[in-house]
Amino acid sequence: MEQFNKIYTNQSLNSVIEKQVINLLSKKIDAVSTIDTDFNEIRKAVWLASILAESENEQHLKKVQDLAILLFLNNQNDLEVLKVAYILFSRIGNLTATNHLKNLVNTEDKNTFFEDIILIQELIEKRFENSILINEKSYLLTDFQKNLFEKIKEEKYISISAPTSSGKSFILKKYIEEELKRNEKYYVFYIVPSRALINQVSEELRVDIPNITIKNAFIENEIIENDKLIYVITPERAVKIINSNHGLTLPNLIFIDEIQNVENEDGRGNLFEYVYEELATVDKSKIIIAGPFISNSDEIFKELFNKTSKIVNTDLSPVFQLRTIINLDSDSVSLKLFVNNSITYELDNIIKIDKIEKTFDSNIGNGLSKIILALSNKNESSLIYASRGDYAEKWALRYSETITIEDDLEDDLQDLIKYVKTDIHPKYFLISCLEKRIAFHHSSLSEFVRKEIETLFEMGIIKTLFCTSTLLEGVNLPADNLFVIKPEKNKEELSDFEFGNLIGRAGRIKSTLFGTIYCVSKQNNTQWAEDYYQASYTKEVKTSSSRALPEIKGEDIVKSSIQIESPKVKNIITSLRNKALKNDGSLETFIAKHNLDEQKKERLINSVKNSIKEVTIPYEVVKRNPTIDPLLQDELYKKVVSDIDNWVIHTNSNFNVPYRREVAETIEYKSNSFFWQLDSIILRLNEIFEITSEIWKKESISISASGMCINAMNWMQGKSIGELIANRIKYYSEDERVKPERRIDANNPEHINKEMLLK
Repeated sequence: MEQFNKIYTNQSLNSVIEKQVINLLSKKIDAVSTIDTDFNEIRKAVWLASILAESENEQHLKKVQDLAILLFLNNQNDLEVLKVAYILFSRIGNLTATNHLKNLVNTEDKNTFFEDIILIQELIEKRFENSILINEKSYLLTDFQKNLFEKIKEEKYISISAPTSSGKSFILKKYIEEELKRNEKYYVFYIVPSRALINQVSEELRVDIPNITIKNAFIENEIIENDKLIYVITPERAVKIINSNHGLTLPNLIFIDEIQNVENEDGRGNLFEYVYEELATVDKSKIIIAGPFISNSDEIFKELFNKTSKIVNTDLSPVFQLRTIINLDSDSVSLKLFVNNSITYELDNIIKIDKIEKTFDSNIGNGLSKIILALSNKNESSLIYASRGDYAEKWALRYSETITIEDDLEDDLQDLIKYVKTDIHPKYFLISCLEKRIAFHHSSLSEFVRKEIETLFEMGIIKTLFCTSTLLEGVNLPADNLFVIKPEKNKEELSDFEFGNLIGRAGRIKSTLFGTIYCVSKQNNTQWAEDYYQASYTKEVKTSSSRALPEIKGEDIVKSSIQIESPKVKNIITSLRNKALKNDGSLETFIAKHNLDEQKKERLINSVKNSIKEVTIPYEVVKRNPTIDPLLQDELYKKVVSDIDNWVIHTNSNFNVPYRREVAETIEYKSNSFFWQLDSIILRLNEIFEITSEIWKKESISISASGMCINAMNWMQGKSIGELIANRIKYYSEDERVKPERRIDANNPEHINKEMLLK
């Protein structure tokens, strides 16, 4: 190990890597001059790297990989250098990268490596060792992928920690493909944390596995005609499976991606735990969990499933990242290069931009537009991270104003533009962005538009995408360039783990093997970038229940969830009450596995059981809504049972008659129109569950109970998003009930687009 450490810090090796980084940057920025590297320097660096490749330390292997990628990128027509790159890739087990060495692989010289018989034997053996055959097609894998494939075939329970770009999902899909062919019946539950990932994973599976049936929801009592089926679902959609006697008998394989989401403290983390604990009862199922940079994946597996898993992990990403920090001078841009875990080069005033510092500091959107233009080219894809949705929109719009498109737009892009114009609004700012192959992406966009934008960006049709954490938490969209201005989410700084996950988007293994990250801030306040670059992105994942249980106070347990301030405490108490109502020992089992003293465990169990003594609602009803406090569900249940006529909709002569609230208040409930009966029910539900308050706390969206009723009516009538927006604009521009300070101009694009954010 000491020998490897000495090589890792060797000045000759590091110097060659640093020079190669400068030369790579010179291919992107004309003003950067190349640095000549003596051939003997390269030979020595390669010799050192070939020794370092024998290390088991992934940091050591990453340095070897960095050198191999840089040599390849800077010398794509030099067969001798490509040979060296191939050897280094082979020795660190990254055989997939050799697919990029097309000038070497496609050469007519069949004796490319024949000058060294021993070397030929080594390379052939490694290539054979890292190949698999699925349905008569051969695939070349990295060491990590080969190890994962073997473990999935051998083991029943597996916990994976690996970066997004490591290729773990590719291996999983190949395993599923093989099992589908081998078995007459085979069912998969592929669980992802978001609807966006449902779309992406489903599309990828349809492409990779021909003639497979994929479903995105479980329907009770549905006749399943296909004996080979993949459910791609969120944990919320898995609740229906858990509540079904038939559903839990199905899965041969349960795969759970992004397992770190069990940390979520807004209620989803507790739901995830509940779902996974119930799925653990399926004895026949192979269970695999996965997430990036997790130090304790096996412990999380044990806590959730009460089973021991085999660990397969790596922190090694197969792409090289060119990490930079931008400094702005009065009329120019300087770059700091972060190489070998430190700032090793400072390139002063390499790009001239008139008044860039003043422009950026006074208006980020205007300054950022000039920076993106200077640091990216038309063939590259760029992601720009914004901490808020309105920032993403404003910056995208400013950038679009600087772009000129001379060629015709692709048909798919024209179709999306037409849809946005006709089905959303003709003055939506997104249109003028799309017309320049630019888009923005945030949670207020419709799901369909978000999905189309993601697809077009992945296809390379949309070139520049301004996005928020919605993308970070959703699909994996790699890009050539990533610009980070303010690393925040919900007004809080990104954690090291989140930043590592974000910059993992820089670099496309399928095409270029590298990506560039640019960090920039007002007043050149970029110390945060250096801190993030030097940080460890690995973390210990703790379930939301593990974090919340020690914070429960005695007085909290007697309260309903709406009376408890702390979100994580109210959510864990809801979960505990659900387990107590189940009355099968699951409460005691759950408490026992957490690190609490015995007296506190006993007090907690007794207090939770006492809190549900007056609950009469059947557990079969409660379990269908595991994130809603059973005390509140019971309150609704008792009100419905005691006065059921006032909780159902009645048809009558006024049923479809439109009239205002002052009229509705003079008519008894049963005789009111459908709208006002529904409004009454929603108002009373809101009194019990405080729905509008929760929406405000979680999403910062202000909406009344009656506003929810209007939205529900529009949804039931099948109105399009465009109709909803048009009605909203009409209301705020024309209705006399709108206060003057809230009124908008229906012809003002700024006013119109503000209403489209719906926040």
